[in-house]
Amino acid sequence: MKWIQAAAQCDQYNQPFVLVTVLLTEGSTPRDNDAKMVITTERSYDTIGGGQLEFQAIELACKLLSKNKRKSIREEFNLGKDLEQCCGGHVTLLLECFPATGFNVVVLGAGHVGKAVIDILGQLPCRVSWVDSRADCFSENLPAHIQTEQLISAEQSIENCKPDSWYLVMTHSHVLDQQLIEAILTRGDARFCGLIGSKSKAASFRGRLKRKGFSDDEVSSITSPIGLLELKGKQPMEIAVSVIAQMMILRGQDAS
Repeated sequence: MKWIQAAAQCDQYNQPFVLVTVLLTEGSTPRDNDAKMVITTERSYDTIGGGQLEFQAIELACKLLSKNKRKSIREEFNLGKDLEQCCGGHVTLLLECFPATGFNVVVLGAGHVGKAVIDILGQLPCRVSWVDSRADCFSENLPAHIQTEQLISAEQSIENCKPDSWYLVMTHSHVLDQQLIEAILTRGDARFCGLIGSKSKAASFRGRLKRKGFSDDEVSSITSPIGLLELKGKQPMEIAVSVIAQMMILRGQDAS
């Protein structure tokens, strides 16, 4: 994939990336001015010539990505003296970091509704963590902005999530749902916490949470049942559309 296609894909799917540009060259160099490459947390696209120059560019890009902030830096390299490359010219690189926007969705469950939710999120500008205890339940050929994780413990999986995430709890087990909800409330920084299920399930969960010592504010922060009340379909994709529409409405209210 060429750098321009990679940059467009990263932008579409809210994946952070660094654009590296050969800004200036003097003498013999692997690539000419304006050669570019894109570097993400998972891989790189295109090339600025390979060798130690590209290795150093990737290292610098990874440091920028780890901070997830919009930033540009210039770096100069004497290819012979600094990098022991035999061409021996001089290169100035521009590295521009484009961070993710912060719309992180955690889908907890890979059942029929979970898969339908993922099908929709695969076409939206967000970063998705898809978590389930059953490693063989995840769909194949997922977009780059969707990462899967096998759940070992509720506490550990929630601890690994990004701040201000949007959580959708829809596993195959009510016991696991309860553990995940408790971990999310204990963490205390969810932008949205949705629990799939009926009104009676929601009432039962809220009662147990209060008996465990969670406050009224914490318990009321859970959205359950999830989805728009106006959309009453019960097929997995109908539920998924309702749930995602509800989240997008709330996100739009945040931006207004």
